[in-house]
Amino acid sequence: MKVDIKAAMTKRHDEKVSGSVYIRSFRYKTGNNGKPFAKGVLCDQESTIGFVVWSEVIEDFRAVDTEKILSISGRIDTWNSTATIVIESVKSDIHGYSIGDFLCGYDKCKLEEEFYKCLSDASPNVKQLVNKIIIDDVKARFFSEFAAKRKHDACVGGLANHTIKMLRLVKTMIGNDERLLPYSDIIYMGVICHDLGKIRELYMGEYVKNSFISHREYGCEMMYERKEDIVSLFGEDFFYHLLSVIRGHHHIYDEKAKTIYAYIVHLIDMMDAQVTEIMETINTSVYKEKSNEEKIMEHDGEFLHY
Repeated sequence: MKVDIKAAMTKRHDEKVSGSVYIRSFRYKTGNNGKPFAKGVLCDQESTIGFVVWSEVIEDFRAVDTEKILSISGRIDTWNSTATIVIESVKSDIHGYSIGDFLCGYDKCKLEEEFYKCLSDASPNVKQLVNKIIIDDVKARFFSEFAAKRKHDACVGGLANHTIKMLRLVKTMIGNDERLLPYSDIIYMGVICHDLGKIRELYMGEYVKNSFISHREYGCEMMYERKEDIVSLFGEDFFYHLLSVIRGHHHIYDEKAKTIYAYIVHLIDMMDAQVTEIMETINTSVYKEKSNEEKIMEHDGEFLHY
């Protein structure tokens, strides 16, 4: 069974814990005695707790440190009323747990259903290209990856959920202004692909090696891998417009949106990300309701009035 982290946090000093755990992050360090140890964080759907592996067990930990899910046994160490798990034995998990079993998130089947439903008004070429890009491992990762490490939709399936919300906005915008119809293909594909590079930038919400180049560059890299399919369906100009959307959808620094399509996708992206982040902050942070019904949320040191 899994270690109940919330329950572990309430245990007394030296009480025993054992079971399967998900290692969110860790790093190796060297103690004052010159011996190596590992320190990191375990998490499940509700809670996180620190852990430490001392030198006596460090070689066993090194043997499995590339695995995210491990079977451990250990004891609780408390310091200043904060509980930490001291891992005393560790091995590969034998219970068949997946990362999704330890993290909160969206239902994959419902995400897939809603994603393809959002494409009902898209052109046949858009649908065909989606079926060439969102396949196999890309598809599995798209419907399971986080949209961000800490901010909006930072959970399993968050990337797909963020994309779906943007697709709903696209449908509404085109329905409200028919002048967008001639550009609907590039807007639809821009929304679908704008964050697709996050499946290479992140792994279950954690940044991976070389992620410093950003999901924008990874997204462009993925489009080059599908250039032949894109050009055959839409032409070469469309391909480079799609690269422009992916590279410029944050509209920051030297990667500002260079086309109206990129800027429209930027606005849709910003609207969903910021509103979602505000609502998530309301649920988890300082939120006050004044007697005059003016609602104020303290966010990043400022007060947002709405």
